[in-house]
Amino acid sequence: MRAAVLATAGGLLLTGCGSTSAPHAAPATHPVASASAAATPVRTRPVVRRAPWRLPAPIAREAAVLLPDGTHALLAGGLLAGDASSAASYRLDLATGRADRRRRLPVAVHDTAGVLLHATALVVGGGNAAEQAVVQSVPAHGQPRAVGRLPRPRSDLVATSDGDRACVVGGYDGTTPALGAVLCTTDGRHWRRTAPLPLPVRYAGLAVRGGTAWVIGGERSGAMVSTVQRVDLRTGAARVVAHLPVPLGHTAAVLTGDRVLIAGGRTGVDTVTDRTWWFGLRTHRITRGPRLPWPLADTAVVTAGSTSYLLGGETPTETDRVVEVRQQPISGR
Repeated sequence: MRAAVLATAGGLLLTGCGSTSAPHAAPATHPVASASAAATPVRTRPVVRRAPWRLPAPIAREAAVLLPDGTHALLAGGLLAGDASSAASYRLDLATGRADRRRRLPVAVHDTAGVLLHATALVVGGGNAAEQAVVQSVPAHGQPRAVGRLPRPRSDLVATSDGDRACVVGGYDGTTPALGAVLCTTDGRHWRRTAPLPLPVRYAGLAVRGGTAWVIGGERSGAMVSTVQRVDLRTGAARVVAHLPVPLGHTAAVLTGDRVLIAGGRTGVDTVTDRTWWFGLRTHRITRGPRLPWPLADTAVVTAGSTSYLLGGETPTETDRVVEVRQQPISGR
């Protein structure tokens, strides 16, 4: 949780608090005439640009979940101007930016994370005046409600889900410098320790493919870290596999094929960057990526089809602007 965040910035996203959306269905494919007529993979390049629409209000450190239709996102909670925690939730049309208000959360939180579990959006943990353990359900219709609790309070966390199981990574309980236990659940109520992080962190970036999670950077004891940690969510095996060029926390991670675009973040408590880096999942090689339209940290990420959206965040103050990272086909041979 952030206490006097503009002075001390003391979690993802994703923010520091951030969230990773549940996988969406792959686009339909058409049968080929014969086995020899296999389609040639389409080469793409990322185009980073300002979205033509804005959020309803400046906000950072909120939960963001791609909804089952693949075209809308749920945004809930977050940090408002004046260090106020939000209880608002709304359904966001990712094509037009139209935001339809939903009912308010029972507990206002920021530095929280969102996942889609059994087709229902959950807002997990977070903080307000203190760190929270509450797990809140936000149904498509009806009143949001508390449906469970984490084993201990946890803000500044990131989360992922495959639809049937959700896991939370990193965070802060108000006392420990950073939490190392990776916890998973199938119902939002019962949580099991799945893996330990070699380096406990808060405010990390998170990318997940299959059953493997990459925990990128983060913050510990008020300092940013440079580690990239690989966690097997099936076996619990975890290790440090790379180091970023600079210590980096509060960053966003955008998964693109066999690479992750590490976007923005904080290189120091009071320093927000517009830099991005590529991280190769197979090679663990790190190279420079395109610059963001503005310095950005503590943003929430959802990916729909070939486009990822960085929703709000801090520049260093809260913003209502949105960044699109679009995969554009490369023409020619």
